[in-house]
Order: sequence, then structure tokens, then C-alpha cells
Amino acid sequence: MKFYFIYKTLAHPELVASYVPPIVLEERLAHARQAEKQLGSTIPWLVDAMDNRLKHALGDRPNSEFVIDPEGKIVRKRAWSYPAQLRKDLEELVGKPDQITREEDVKLNLQAPLKAPAARGVVARMKRPRMQAVVMEPVVEKDGQPFFVKLRAEAEGPLINRGAGKLYLGFHLDPFHQAHWNNLTEPLKYRITLPDGAKIENAEGTAEKVVPPSDCDPREFLVDVAAWPQDKPLTVTVTYSACVGETACHIVKQSYVLRRKRDIDGGGARSEGAGFWDPEQFAEQALEGDKNGDGKLSKNEVRGLVLPFFDQFDRNKDGFLDATEIEEVANWLNTHHQPGVPEKNKKK
Repeated sequence: MKFYFIYKTLAHPELVASYVPPIVLEERLAHARQAEKQLGSTIPWLVDAMDNRLKHALGDRPNSEFVIDPEGKIVRKRAWSYPAQLRKDLEELVGKPDQITREEDVKLNLQAPLKAPAARGVVARMKRPRMQAVVMEPVVEKDGQPFFVKLRAEAEGPLINRGAGKLYLGFHLDPFHQAHWNNLTEPLKYRITLPDGAKIENAEGTAEKVVPPSDCDPREFLVDVAAWPQDKPLTVTVTYSACVGETACHIVKQSYVLRRKRDIDGGGARSEGAGFWDPEQFAEQALEGDKNGDGKLSKNEVRGLVLPFFDQFDRNKDGFLDATEIEEVANWLNTHHQPGVPEKNKKK
């Protein structure tokens, strides 16, 4: 048997070390190499193309799992990877192993995520409403400068559906370029080129001046869009100053084309405290699947992130997860994913 990890688009940008989606293949390959180091695994990695063709072919799920036989036929598939069930599948398809490797038997050489080259937490994160990523095409120039900073563009549902609403523009430093803001120069500026029929109140903006000479926090804006025709893309041009180390500083001007369409590959960012699940909210959302209204979930009622951990967190082994047990899942995920922590949870 051969096992492979498939590196696709980021399901949750801003998670762990503030990773942001790559723009060119070389950056995605760097992501995969870093993931291999962090996990300490010897399982080889396959990296999807930048058009995400493999992700689309496999059903667009963020953590799917497939078992393929020697003839290339898919004999098992799951929308969510479930290790315990995978073991059962392989025992049925191949046979039981002579010796079972337990989780504690695997000695992984785990490594920490990339460390930011400058301080984080200097600039407060924007509390933006729930939004969805929109299709964005960076204008990549041959022999141009790297995208030290990458745009995260999101829109409210009304904006995507009807052309009016809030548009989030978040300019995030890419940790893989190890760059930081040069706050001794002019702050980041953006300008939106408006097509015919588009109306935007704050089509230009400048980030606030930051006192420390450098930091790695995103520069964020919430734009009021009164009208955005479906067939007319917006062009966002950004100018900023970024430094790699203390001597190599760059004045950069780059552009992106935005389309009024949800990006199915954009993933779900969580803004402030990226990667943090509030345990009570997590349990409340999970219990929306409680079909018979008994205040707890059977395995048949569980979906998404909770399912792989059902048996682990069914503490009393009654075949159900109650709110307290579901909250434990959230707490475990918060630790497991090494998340950022919201301001209200930071230690004083």
C-alpha cells in the first residue's frame, strides 16, 4: 500500500502562522514543504496545480479521503478524513495487520510553524461580518516583484447576489517571504478602478500610520459598495513598502482583478483570532443537527469537524455527544491547530 497527502488550497487562510493562499506554484510548493516539516511525516506529498483541478475533480472538499485499488478504481471515498474508519476500510480490503501501530507509537519529528519576522498584535484586527471570498485574479508580471503582501477579498451575501453591500479588503503579509511592513515610510494605499455602472463610497484608502518601525499585522479595510454590475470586474491596485531583513526594502505596486462571484477555492478565514472556535458557539452550531430535539447528537446526526472525534469525546460511552462533550471537541481543536487567540482570551 502507498499513502499520499494531497496539498490543495488553504481551507482556512490566516490559520496557525497567518498563512495566506499562494499566488504562484513555487509558493504552493513551499507551503507543502513546510507542511511536511511541521508534521514530521515520511508520507510523500502531491501538490495540486494552481487552477485547483485535482480539488475540483475530488469534489471540492477540504479534507476528503480516497482509497484507490491497483487498477485505479476508487473503492472508498469520504468527504471528511476519518482515521478510525480508514483502518476498518483497509482491514476489509487488504486484511488485518499483524501489529497495529498506535498513535503514541508514531514518533513524529514535529516542528513549529514559521516564525514571523516582526511583531504581531500591534495593529488591532478588524471585526468584519461573516463574508465569503470572491474570485480574485492577481496581475502577475513577468520578472515582477514577489507578492510579499497578498489580498484577501471577501463580500457579504447581498453584495454577491445583488451588487450592493460590504466588501472586505485585507492585505496580509505572506510568512513564506519573511517580509515585514516598513512603517518608517508611507502607509499602504489602495485604489479601486471603477468600471461603468459601479459606485463605491471609499474607492481609495490609506492605512493608519503605525508607531513601531515594523510589524506583521494585516492592513484591513471595509468598503461600502452601492453598485457593482455582475459582468464588470473591479481592479484593486495596492502600493506598500515591505522589508526582508533590515536592509532589503521594497516599494511595491501590484494589482488584482475582482469578480462579483463567490470563490469556491477561497476557503473560510476567521479574522480576529484565526483558527479559534468559541466552544459554546461551536456546540450550538453542531446541535443544529439535532433532528429529534433531545439536546444531544447521535453519530448519524453529526457532520463536519465533530464526526472524526465522536468516539474520542463520547466520554460516558452512551452513543451520544451532549453540549459539554461537543465543547471539549472545540477546545481540542483550538489546541491542536495552534490557533491565534482572540483579544478577549489573551492573557493579561
